[in-house]
Amino acid sequence: MMETVIPGLAVRTRAVGFGCSSLTGTSPSNANRVLQTAFEAGVRHFDTARYYGYGEGEGILGRFLKGRRSEVTISTKFGIEPPRRTKALAVGLHFSRRIVRLLPAMRGLLQRGTQSLVKSGAFSAQQAQVSLETSLRELSTDYIDIYLLHDYIVSEDPRTSCSRFWKTVSRRARSARLVSELAFENVLQALERQPRLCSVLQFQNSVLTRNTDHLSLGNSDRLVITHGALGGSYRSVLTFLEARRDVAKDWAAKLGCPRLDENTLSALMLNYAEDANPKGLVLFLREIP
Repeated sequence: MMETVIPGLAVRTRAVGFGCSSLTGTSPSNANRVLQTAFEAGVRHFDTARYYGYGEGEGILGRFLKGRRSEVTISTKFGIEPPRRTKALAVGLHFSRRIVRLLPAMRGLLQRGTQSLVKSGAFSAQQAQVSLETSLRELSTDYIDIYLLHDYIVSEDPRTSCSRFWKTVSRRARSARLVSELAFENVLQALERQPRLCSVLQFQNSVLTRNTDHLSLGNSDRLVITHGALGGSYRSVLTFLEARRDVAKDWAAKLGCPRLDENTLSALMLNYAEDANPKGLVLFLREIP
C-alpha cells in the first residue's frame, strides 16, 4: 500500500484510510471486527468526527486503538455537535439501529427525524476547544493528527473567529487549518477566500463524481483527502451493470476476468480514486450489516 505525507508534520501514513461514520450502526463486536480487518489489511489512517454516531463513534475507535496509537494517524472533526447523551437518547438510538438493520430503507427517514437534535455551524474558538477536549477524551489520546472543520461554509466576514480558531487548538491538534466534508463548490470558495484554512481539503470524489478534475493537485503542498469512492457511486454502477448484462460481460472480457463481480468492481473504483489523488489520502467506507 502506498504512503502519503501529512503537510506540516514529519508524518507519513498509508494512502488508503478508513472512514468510521458507520461504526455505530452495528454491534460493538461487529464494529471492532471491521476495524481489526482494516488494520490487518494495512490501513493506518482512521477518519471520524465528534458527530458520528451522535457522539459515540470516537469512543468506539478510541477503544480499538488502545495500544496501537503510535502506529496510526487520526483525523476528527468539529462544527456539528451531537445531542447531549441521556438514557432516553441511548434507548432511542438502540431501537433505531435495530430497525435499520431489519429495514435498511428506513435509515434515511430515521436520520432526518433526528436532525433537529443536532447543532451545526459550531465553529467558534470556544466551541472548537470544547469539542477538541471531548474528542481527545473519547479517542483516549493526547493529540489529534488532523482536526477538520465539519461542513464549514466560508463566511463573508474574514474576521470570524473560525479563521483564527487554529491558534487556540494547534497545540493539541497537530494539523489544524482545514476544510472538510463540503459540497465541492464550497471547497473552491474556501480556497479563494480563506486559503489559510486549506492546508488540508476533504471532499467527495468518485468515478461518477470527478471533483479532482476541477482542482489542480500538481504542485500544491496541501493534503487532499477524498471520500465516496464507493458508496452511492458503487451502488449506481452495480445497478446499471445488473440491468445491462451485455455491458457487464463486455467489461469483464476487456479486463480479462471471467465476470465482473462485486469485489472486482469495488477494487476498480477504489483504484480510480487512488489514481485521481496520487499524493493524497483516499477514505474507504464500509457499510456494516
